[in-house]
Amino acid sequence: MGADCTWTAYRMRNGLAAFAAFCVGAAGPGSAIAADAALRPATKTAGAVVDSDFGFRAGSTILAPIPFTNDVIGSGLTLGAGYLFTLPGSRPSGLGLGYMQTSNGTVGYGLGGIVNFADGRWTLGAAAVDGDINYDLPVVLPFFGEQDISLTQSVTGGGVQLGYNFTPQFEASATLAYVDTVIKLDSDLIDELPDFLQPDLDIELGRLTFDLKYDTRDDTFYPTSGVVGSAAITFAEEIDSVFNDRFQLDDRSYMKNVFSLSGYRSVGENGILAGKAVLCGTSDDAPFFDTCGVGFVDGARGFSALSYLEDYSASAQVEFRGRLSQRIGYVAFADVGGGGDSIRDISTDNGGYAGGLGVRFRLSQQFALDYSADYAINNDGDGFLYLYLGQRF
Repeated sequence: MGADCTWTAYRMRNGLAAFAAFCVGAAGPGSAIAADAALRPATKTAGAVVDSDFGFRAGSTILAPIPFTNDVIGSGLTLGAGYLFTLPGSRPSGLGLGYMQTSNGTVGYGLGGIVNFADGRWTLGAAAVDGDINYDLPVVLPFFGEQDISLTQSVTGGGVQLGYNFTPQFEASATLAYVDTVIKLDSDLIDELPDFLQPDLDIELGRLTFDLKYDTRDDTFYPTSGVVGSAAITFAEEIDSVFNDRFQLDDRSYMKNVFSLSGYRSVGENGILAGKAVLCGTSDDAPFFDTCGVGFVDGARGFSALSYLEDYSASAQVEFRGRLSQRIGYVAFADVGGGGDSIRDISTDNGGYAGGLGVRFRLSQQFALDYSADYAINNDGDGFLYLYLGQRF
């Protein structure tokens, strides 16, 4: 379910489902990716609603089935449903739920709500998620070398978020989330161990995140000018129990910081040049599924989300967007990034570079909402296909 514990990239101001994605994202890479894929349709649609009528009864109901692909959890279908409404002087609010199922057996559910009120000054949201996620984690084992360990991760979580808009461009928010996740390893190497050594990883994770965001974009879905910068500072506590509770680790605490900056500029008659840079850092005690990495926290295309997990990572993306007609568009993009144990150790050896092309099909002329298909190739010659709703950034 999107890496992005930074699958927090879709903030509450952009839709009711963002917070649910945050909650699952805190649980793990597989869960984060699935949540992003499952809840993004509701996120995009909720943010697009603008109605001259106000109040709960003046809202509208939406239903959005969206197919997608992901290199970690495979291809699948998302079904999102929601009820959207607008309070006087405020941005859209709504209630919604999402269901997702993929080709590798991953299943996820999300239920959330967000209300923007007091003439747009305050935002209050809450969400709950549940899912079973299957994915392969590349690890290096003694005597065996690099192996793909098959993981099954069950996730249950929820949380609340409160945000305040100081100006139309600047907002701050705090998010408190709780996630209980059980990770089981399904591998021939692991299965050969005695029963009492079968590693069940049961984690209860609490996260408090403070977000600052500055946004001057002229449009949420298809910006042609402006910038958006964000800083997310997270404090987390976790308790681990392994080997069927026969060994208890001490409580651990860690920090995670993610800084992002994107910019947009019109080029020619209908072209747009867009760029994004992301810097991520975590403490040494952060679990593997709440760390950094190219393709994991930044949405960079051409990188497997789980292949470059590191304590620190940095990446840059640039993209040219154009239109062939009112319905059909295209993109050309290039990404570069790396990771390491510290900022000074960041290297493209733990990442690399990639590039590719994509097409866009305009689903809504009114809200400039596209269905996207991208294909990327990295410096190792690996290819990746991406299907999703909206722009990559």
